[in-house]
Amino acid sequence: LWLNGEVVTTDLVRRAMDALPETRLLNVYSACETHETAVGDIRTFVDFDTRVCPVGPPTDPEHTYVLDEAGNRVNQGDSGELYVGGKLLARGYLNLPETTAKAFQPDPFAGDKDARMYRTGDLARILPNGLLEITGRVGGMIKTRGYTVQPGAVESAIRKHLAVRDCAVVAHGEGLERQIVAYIVREKGETRDRTIPLVDEYGYSPVARRALTDHLAHYMIPSVWVELEELPTHGVSGKVDLKALPAPPSPRSPRPAQKKKKEHNIKVKTETVIQLWAASLNMPASVITPKHDFFDLGGHSLALADLAGRLTKTFGFPVPLAPLAGTPTLEGHVSAIKAARDGHTAAVQADLPAVLRADSVLPEDIQGNGTPMRALRDAETILLTGVTGYLGAFLLKNLVDSTDAQIICLVRFPEPVEDCAPAGMARIRKNLIDLGLWEDYLLERIEILPGTLTRKRLGLAPDVFDELATRVQVIVHAAATVNLVYPYAALRNANVMGTREILRLAGRSGATVHHVSTNGVLPPSHTGWCEDTVIDVDDVPTKLLDGYGQTKWVAEKLVNEASRRGIPVRVYRPGTISGHSVSGSTNAWDLINAILVESLQLGRAPDVEGWYIEMTPVDFVSDAIVTLANHTNDTEQTMYHLGDPAPVPSGELFASLAKLGYPTETLPWDDWVALWWEKRGNRKTGDDPFTVDILRGGMPSVEVLKSVIVLKDGKTQPTLDKYDVPRPKMNDGLLEIYMRHFYARGWLSRPPRREQVNGVAKKCRKGRLAGKVAVVTGASSGIGAAVAAGLAKEGAHVAVAARRTEALEGVKKKISVYGGKVLIHKTDVTNKAQVESLMKEATEQLGPVDILVSCAGVMYFTMMANNQTDEWERTVDVNCKGLLHCLSSTVPGMLSRGAGHIVAISSDAGRKVFPGLGVYSASKFFVEATLQALRLETAGSGLRVTAVQPGNVATDLLGMSTDQEALKKYGEPTGAEVLKPEEVASAIVYAVCQPPHVAVNEVLIEPRDEPI
Repeated sequence: LWLNGEVVTTDLVRRAMDALPETRLLNVYSACETHETAVGDIRTFVDFDTRVCPVGPPTDPEHTYVLDEAGNRVNQGDSGELYVGGKLLARGYLNLPETTAKAFQPDPFAGDKDARMYRTGDLARILPNGLLEITGRVGGMIKTRGYTVQPGAVESAIRKHLAVRDCAVVAHGEGLERQIVAYIVREKGETRDRTIPLVDEYGYSPVARRALTDHLAHYMIPSVWVELEELPTHGVSGKVDLKALPAPPSPRSPRPAQKKKKEHNIKVKTETVIQLWAASLNMPASVITPKHDFFDLGGHSLALADLAGRLTKTFGFPVPLAPLAGTPTLEGHVSAIKAARDGHTAAVQADLPAVLRADSVLPEDIQGNGTPMRALRDAETILLTGVTGYLGAFLLKNLVDSTDAQIICLVRFPEPVEDCAPAGMARIRKNLIDLGLWEDYLLERIEILPGTLTRKRLGLAPDVFDELATRVQVIVHAAATVNLVYPYAALRNANVMGTREILRLAGRSGATVHHVSTNGVLPPSHTGWCEDTVIDVDDVPTKLLDGYGQTKWVAEKLVNEASRRGIPVRVYRPGTISGHSVSGSTNAWDLINAILVESLQLGRAPDVEGWYIEMTPVDFVSDAIVTLANHTNDTEQTMYHLGDPAPVPSGELFASLAKLGYPTETLPWDDWVALWWEKRGNRKTGDDPFTVDILRGGMPSVEVLKSVIVLKDGKTQPTLDKYDVPRPKMNDGLLEIYMRHFYARGWLSRPPRREQVNGVAKKCRKGRLAGKVAVVTGASSGIGAAVAAGLAKEGAHVAVAARRTEALEGVKKKISVYGGKVLIHKTDVTNKAQVESLMKEATEQLGPVDILVSCAGVMYFTMMANNQTDEWERTVDVNCKGLLHCLSSTVPGMLSRGAGHIVAISSDAGRKVFPGLGVYSASKFFVEATLQALRLETAGSGLRVTAVQPGNVATDLLGMSTDQEALKKYGEPTGAEVLKPEEVASAIVYAVCQPPHVAVNEVLIEPRDEPI
């Protein structure tokens, strides 16, 4: 059976195999313009865990190209548009020269200047196994409300889970009225336990929606369904003719009230609300009943905002959004509208303190079992929630890179079953790819746990929950439902009850809980709140005006009560989290981002006195949480503030943006909002950027902009400084990083302007070591860290190695700003296998090693008579054997390439023996002898060998000694100013930057007043 002309789904393959078990299935990609391009036997390579089936290997791989929008080849495995070259192309289309010119283009990848290639219009990718995969048509994607939907994925899910023989998914309408419509042909024979999609005359199918809820994201589920006997096909090609599909049902929209009446005289009729629902949901009013739920009918937050606007306009008085979200049934909406009319909202809120008090009581069965707080690095299994969110993604990457633990990721599913695990992994991977975080090695450390915070035991069966409790040692709870317009009741289950169940698990397992809270548990304040600030329950309804902050306040109360009962906990309150301080990778649905981008698009900035903008980089928040969770000795402090205590006035921020090439004029807020609606908000292009949809769905008031919550970090930042986790400052450099990211994602029309010198844009300095690969051992601190920074600044790609990966993360963060690649590798130089692994990974990821800088070393003051054999053996292992392991792993490759540079930290104690440092001096004499022999034996080979002999340097080495007699007698400081690590590093950078024929063999660098 030959399959040709359409994307072959794995579901179709499965059905074909069931129906034709003895038949050979061949997938072929060919067109009359190209002849046969790829073909393969499906049974030999089908993977039922994927949606579509590859075609097979290209018949002419040399002339099969997958290109991006700029016409460049994409990496293997990445998607792009398929182009086909070679000698089998058609000459063109008869009597259609313009069409021929568009489809048959010059082939820049062939050697022949007259070569051509055919633009297929198909989305494709070349898989790692060499097979060609076709996933759909270029331009076939649907964009709706800021989301991108691939019709093929929706069609595949419909065929798999509904009793449907064939279907086509298209978009209908523009702007907020844009909907996904599914045209289906029902299966008339055996349904194989698939749900029958009952569709009424108005195109509404709640049965189909419920059946797809567990398998598709909410924005991918069609809102309108049209049942046909057959899908229309093209008369020549036989393919589905999407243009011939009939129009979907078109509901009528109600007219707004002709004139305002006095509010208390206005009648709120259910029929009127039904008509407004129908308009916002774009569905017939006749299908809506008083028991229906707005969200079950396909509603979403933007549609709810649209409904609130229609209600306000129709009835002539403000109808707030929060009560509509809290009671989303038709009956609930009618009551909410009447309450808004009669002023009942305040009365309802008056009962909230009683609800908060009740919810703040932790069940008696949740108790600690006496297990002390455990550091992350000591855990074998960590449970992480919120991993499909923004901060959670960075926490996952941090946890994998800084611990050896297995990370169990709780991924939300309404009905958690084991079969959801592949879909959960796919969601995590998609999120991390979008943020630039995904690495394939993460697969080995991640375990998917399908569950939900909104149900008891996280939605798990009792035995699964109990088994989880036997494994988990640390819980990082970063999940929450974040919505600043929904009331307390709408967010209670996820944020309050979910935290309760996390604590229940911790009580049974003895796990340490790291709870991510929010600055929203405190009222607005420009002066700032200290870490120990907690507001009284009676103040919550009036001072915390959104349900999100209220639920997180209750969650904190539960966590604090758990702490009193012996469950080890820590709480982290982040401020307003912004993009990554190095990559700029940002939360696409952030309100501040939306206002900034839209202001720059308009060329007008809001002028709001008292509007302060706080932007705390996500990598700082993630690094801080992981670092603090790794240091459990600070047990007295359990609350940490992770925000900027000095937010920037909005005017200053827009002034900084002007220096980057984005000048704006100022407008009062109301004028800015009016201009935005005129120029941006009312467009109906169907392809608006996410920022437009964010502001359409919830334009903030000027009061909201002014309501900044400042977190003082007087007790937090000193601790972070001790562990070298500085908070990046909001300055022009950070803004440039963010604007470059905005431009790269297509949100801005031009990149930021670089700093100018004499009117000319300053170019990035390439560096004397550009393209070189360097490996630095002992790079977690001191000289090693300074050397890594110096080499990176000169343009080198650097692999940093040490035993402390947490400290290496800090080094990587600091040196990544220079633009080169940075690789972290946990390495103990006394372990030969680990050193070999370091060099192998550095070569694979960065390239052949050009420079080795051996900085790993130990120094112990010992009296020979005191017989400190453990410290002597450690000195020999690290200083002597460690160097040999590094040399044996790098020198052969350098000699084979005829180039390379070996640098090793010796000491002035390698030139003269110091009392109290006998064994240390001996180890450095060993280093000197080894390097001299290597230098002499390899002369003429292209290898350079440098011994660096520092004197007294301000590092941690002195603190290693335990022989107090030796320290007292020979280790006391002389009072001379000692060297800084950066000063030794600069000497090393000087040596490696010399021309190839220049060898700096030895560098003796000492404090001026302490010569040997």
